[in-house]
Amino acid sequence: MKGASVSFFISFVLIANLQNAESIRMSLEEIKTALQPISKVCIERVGVNPKLIDDASNNNFVPDRKLQCYFKCMLLMTKVMKKDVIVERALFNIAELMLNEELVTPVMNGIKHCHPIISQSKEGCELAYESIKCFYEFDEALRYFS
Repeated sequence: MKGASVSFFISFVLIANLQNAESIRMSLEEIKTALQPISKVCIERVGVNPKLIDDASNNNFVPDRKLQCYFKCMLLMTKVMKKDVIVERALFNIAELMLNEELVTPVMNGIKHCHPIISQSKEGCELAYESIKCFYEFDEALRYFS
């Protein structure tokens, strides 16, 4: 129930803020800060060791099932993934509406670069993991889930 409340609150805040998109453009640090409550919920929900998340942010991806499902949880909670499918339009919308101008092009390029992975038909945890790994390896500046 607590996780559902947090998810509802975050979704409400994001929707409310989208009404005035120009004022909500965020830096990578602001995004990381905004994602911290979601990260805590996902860590608790899947039981991942936070060290694995830190390691991944340093480009040391361990194919650990809990880490994979942590990334799935993050994508589900941010509405970027639905039913084990990554919603590319959601990624583009986030880039266009919510990111500072200097981040838009690198994120768009990352989405295009990772499209072959993002569009694969895989089990959700594995797809989320492979997609995040692709983004992180494409441009280390795109490491926002850690």
